[in-house]
Amino acid sequence: MSLGGYYKILLAEDDPSIRQALSDALELSGYQLILAEDGQYAIEALMRENVDLVLLDVSMPRKSGFEVLQYIAKEQIGTPAIMLTAKGEEEDRIMGLKLGADDYIVKPFSIRELLARIEAVLRRSPERPKQVKTASIPHAQLDLETRQLSFDSGNALILTTREFDLLKYFMTHPDRIITRDELLRRVWDMDPRLTETRSVEMTIMRLRDKLGEQASTPLETLRSQGYRWNSDETN
Repeated sequence: MSLGGYYKILLAEDDPSIRQALSDALELSGYQLILAEDGQYAIEALMRENVDLVLLDVSMPRKSGFEVLQYIAKEQIGTPAIMLTAKGEEEDRIMGLKLGADDYIVKPFSIRELLARIEAVLRRSPERPKQVKTASIPHAQLDLETRQLSFDSGNALILTTREFDLLKYFMTHPDRIITRDELLRRVWDMDPRLTETRSVEMTIMRLRDKLGEQASTPLETLRSQGYRWNSDETN
């Protein structure tokens, strides 16, 4: 089963014919596409959009694929990337992997191979969390190893497993929009296309109630978009 429909892909390729052929194939598979004709446009798109994966040609005008990878490593840690490299350019592949690319595919390649590699990368690197052991909430601290939420007042809060997993997911994926579908996939392990449930909304309501007004301040609801854990509110 294709993962298309869940995910938004940024395709950065300067060759118009290749870019069009790839975008047609990816859209046919259900992926949402953002197109960039060079590396600078790719970086500008990454500044505006939340994407699930980046397809990067190595050799592009203005900014190379390597420079885009460096931007991702600095500003958008965890965003997976697949490099599109020329046949026989081993150094390009080695450099791309060293800079954080998740995979590479050598031109010319089949659409079936590209789709398979995209799905493999998305499955093994879904919305990757920041690696932290503790996370801050206003007037409270969540220990991600012991699963205990301790308030400055000295009280400790017991969360259900689902509430803890949900809070941990928000806190380890800060400052980006997290959709209801993403929460169903990553926290509930459900296919949102096959699920009719209000469980996400009800669990968030209970979580806010348990945290209280001050501690729940960072958890923002964005109408028609989803939710965001605002790290500025934790400082």
